[in-house]
Amino acid sequence: MPPVSRLITRGCLLLPLLLSAGPAMAGGTGFYPNGQIQWEYLSQDGQVREAKWYDEQGRLNARSIFRDGHQVMSEGYRSDGSLEWQARELGEGRQEITRFAPGRRTELRYEVAAGQADGPSMLFYPGGQPRQSVTFRNGIPHGPARTYYENGQIESEYAYRDGQLDGPYRLFSPEGQLTAEHAFARGQLP
Repeated sequence: MPPVSRLITRGCLLLPLLLSAGPAMAGGTGFYPNGQIQWEYLSQDGQVREAKWYDEQGRLNARSIFRDGHQVMSEGYRSDGSLEWQARELGEGRQEITRFAPGRRTELRYEVAAGQADGPSMLFYPGGQPRQSVTFRNGIPHGPARTYYENGQIESEYAYRDGQLDGPYRLFSPEGQLTAEHAFARGQLP
């Protein structure tokens, strides 16, 4: 999560300065002391359409796409040029963050509101199958959760309430048979 915050913050600090200069100045380029491009804002019809940030060697670090003056997507890249993360605007201050393993395989997907995990999250196996799903509220696990075997069968299902296990906790075999069941109450086994 830190690379997303760091790069989104970098863009959020530079973009308002450029936009406040008015539509005629909505595009622009900044440079490192070594002459490499540090950032560039590409505009069309007086509005920023895309923003890009580079490292001192000229490699793309991140980019953001804008529609009608609003950021709709951002991406961050590894030093080898591969996609590391993507943040899509969902509206009403919410984003969906996807983190990629090398080779563009989805590793993790979660929703964010007010800078905290909020809503469904999903961790994936290397083959792309779901590994774990957890629901968050204000950065704290709250709601249904599951773990999965690599064959896709549910391994366990449980729920959180304000960050603590609460309610039935069921364990299943790789064939889908219930093997154990426990009941938690605010993080404790009675």
